[in-house]
Amino acid sequence: MDVQDYVKRLYQAFADAPRPERDEIAPHRCSECDEVEVRLSPHLARDVPPDDMNWLWDTLPLLSPKAFRYYLPRFIECCVVTPECSVEAMINCNLAPAGELDVGARNRFAQFNDAERRALLEFVDYRIASADTEIDRAQLEDARLFWSASVVSDR
Repeated sequence: MDVQDYVKRLYQAFADAPRPERDEIAPHRCSECDEVEVRLSPHLARDVPPDDMNWLWDTLPLLSPKAFRYYLPRFIECCVVTPECSVEAMINCNLAPAGELDVGARNRFAQFNDAERRALLEFVDYRIASADTEIDRAQLEDARLFWSASVVSDR
């Protein structure tokens, strides 16, 4: 995969994702969720600073569905552009629905459009092809099945 080309296409695919208001970023109220809001809210997805991304690497499950959809491209960009960043350690397990985390109004994947699903499937295939993802292979295969089915079902 040409990483720069993919990142460009990724942000194009997610161009219609609405930006969440600060109080829509993390629906839970605690100091960690408050910090997530402080670090994300001032920035467009593409502009979240690398230092903040290193702090945010394990916070994807804390995000609301709207914030997850909006900021996911930045997490993916960090993973493909800077593979040694902390984000890489967590992204594989956040690419498919996870039981009770993704039901009803909390479903992080319900609002994705076809272009976004295709971009995510391409990323999952890229991650599966990476030699360093063997430990996460089962999670990535689940993600591949999920995104493949969601792309096919819209045809």
